[in-house]
Amino acid sequence: MTEDEIILTHILKCTRADLILKKQKLDPSQERQYKEYRSRRAKGEPLQYILGSWDFYGLEFNVSPGVLIPRPETEGLVDAALKNFKGVDILDLGTGSGNIAITMAKLLPYVQVTTVDTSLDAIEVAINNAQIHGVESRVEFVHADMRDFLVSHEKRYDMVISNPPYIPSPQMSHLPLDVQQEPSIALDGGEDGLDFYRLIIKTSPYLITRGGYLIMEFGDGQAEAIKDLARAQPLFSHREIFKDLAGKDRIILLSTRSV
Repeated sequence: MTEDEIILTHILKCTRADLILKKQKLDPSQERQYKEYRSRRAKGEPLQYILGSWDFYGLEFNVSPGVLIPRPETEGLVDAALKNFKGVDILDLGTGSGNIAITMAKLLPYVQVTTVDTSLDAIEVAINNAQIHGVESRVEFVHADMRDFLVSHEKRYDMVISNPPYIPSPQMSHLPLDVQQEPSIALDGGEDGLDFYRLIIKTSPYLITRGGYLIMEFGDGQAEAIKDLARAQPLFSHREIFKDLAGKDRIILLSTRSV
């Protein structure tokens, strides 16, 4: 759908087919709402924040300023995780709106998921999303800095999954205006964008069960550097890269077993 169609179907609470075939019209109140949305969008506010929710993996998630917006590329992270997951316990690092953790819990009704985020705003949104999707009893939300959590936590997990901040700091000011309105703490990955990958891979021997997996999303052009980090970690016997819908390297799967 076009952006205008997304706004109209949201206001009219109808499908795109209804919008086109039934030629539904806005009443005066809806017309004012439409103009307000278009005005906010023209000023660079992310459409997802304006609408207050967004689709991820066929599920609707509430989003608000202070929470990273779910993106289609991250659906590939869930695809790869579902394809390879074996076990019960999952750790989601940097949960944001909870879209990854909640989707995994929704599709795998036997799993227990622990999530970590440094933003209290994000944790509150994620808890609400878990309640909406009926998985709050199987998803634990931990409010903590990922760096502190990783060096102090003792439990091991069958899969660690993460879409960590990966934008290099020097590029932050060059991001599109709407992306710049998302929380910088969820985007800024340090000077080369790899700070969190170094830490996660370094601490992975203390996080992952024998036979477990680490799976992460990464940014454009970072595949080789992350593979080098993984090669330096003797825990992993298998490394695999998955591409996104645009054909770009986007996901790395690391396993402690031969696959």
